[in-house]
Amino acid sequence: MARYIEPVTESKADPAYSLEPTEASIASWLHQNWSPDITVREWWARLARAGLGFATWPENRGGRGWDRASLRVLSQAFGQVGAIGAPAGLGTLMGGPVVLQFGTEEQQARLLPPLVDGTEGWCQLFSEPGAGSDLASVSTRAERDGDEWIVNGQKVWTSGSTHSARGMLVARTDLDAPKHRGISYFIIDMRQPGVEIRPLKQMNGESHFSEVFFTDARVADADRISDVNNGWAVTVATLGFERSGLSAADGTPGVRPPAGELAGFLDRTVGDVIASAKKARTLPEDTGGTFSMLRRLNAEFGTDNDPMIRQALARRYAHERISTFMQQRAAANARAGRVGPEASLAKLFWTTGLTQGRDVGTAILGAHGMLNGKENASGGVVQKFALTIPSARIAGGSDEIQRNIIGERVLGLPKDVVVDADVAFRDLKRS
Repeated sequence: MARYIEPVTESKADPAYSLEPTEASIASWLHQNWSPDITVREWWARLARAGLGFATWPENRGGRGWDRASLRVLSQAFGQVGAIGAPAGLGTLMGGPVVLQFGTEEQQARLLPPLVDGTEGWCQLFSEPGAGSDLASVSTRAERDGDEWIVNGQKVWTSGSTHSARGMLVARTDLDAPKHRGISYFIIDMRQPGVEIRPLKQMNGESHFSEVFFTDARVADADRISDVNNGWAVTVATLGFERSGLSAADGTPGVRPPAGELAGFLDRTVGDVIASAKKARTLPEDTGGTFSMLRRLNAEFGTDNDPMIRQALARRYAHERISTFMQQRAAANARAGRVGPEASLAKLFWTTGLTQGRDVGTAILGAHGMLNGKENASGGVVQKFALTIPSARIAGGSDEIQRNIIGERVLGLPKDVVVDADVAFRDLKRS
């Protein structure tokens, strides 16, 4: 166990703060600040003060303005000491980048710090029972009431809502405008009286998603992102960040607990969190479908001489490598303010890879793949993975939507016929 050393207390605004994107500089900072005995809350606070949690963000917004090459140095240094990464979740994955791109200076100064230090988690309030792939058909209403908006409606498939302090809300603010032009985007308080969260039970036994009901909930106009009725542009950017899989850790590797007071990690020691993660090994996206996991499973079950499985494993490895390159390209474009078809390509590659992992994993297990639970083959990881990934093909825009985007924006194919582009939302025929 590492010896605790009093952390550096210099402010990043202080000219004396000399942390540079070099191996020696970052290693020195980690030597003075990292210890498995401190709490997650304190560790994330130290990352925030140093600007290392989200190092590509601007210096005055919790980052250091570093480039991707600097992040590789940062990642290697963190990996060598086994430090946990920055706060995870949709707030840092999408909310922070969106506020940086569309928010005012006041909104950035107020909304970003709790994301950077992990004290707040956010969720995404987009999909509705009648507006999934056609997201512009959202009917949740936000009506102006002085300096606030009153929200009524329902959202569904909301990830992480049970431990989120705020939500990224897309709501209808003008019934007389066409559906794409009558939407506004808000950051709403999820812990107010008017917000009801109902978890949904999934076939893998978890409740990762929830229904969320709004009954006269309120959101301040100061928490509206961009102009009234310009929410579609912000929504598209948000989905771009989600689809690209842009790393919320922004260079810091390893275990990354979900952010927020309600997630239950802030007051645990980082050593305890790391030990629990190693013991559990229950995150299917980290284990059940990766090439390294499948290769070990292949050797364990004696199927390493099966030519069909060997070929499937080779495809899985090639796919992982290509997917990594595509994510890097999408991330670079996102940082430059260009969220284009690369995000859809990366997302589609991700779900295709998950399907490959499911198929080869269950092929290796054979009949054992029908038995779930930690006491069964692979510790139940592959089986749980197989039950989990169908949701990934819908989340962030279904695979079919991604193919439409790629066909239109990359291949230049004609768009689907649209007959309601200029029709007021209140006049649309909806089920």
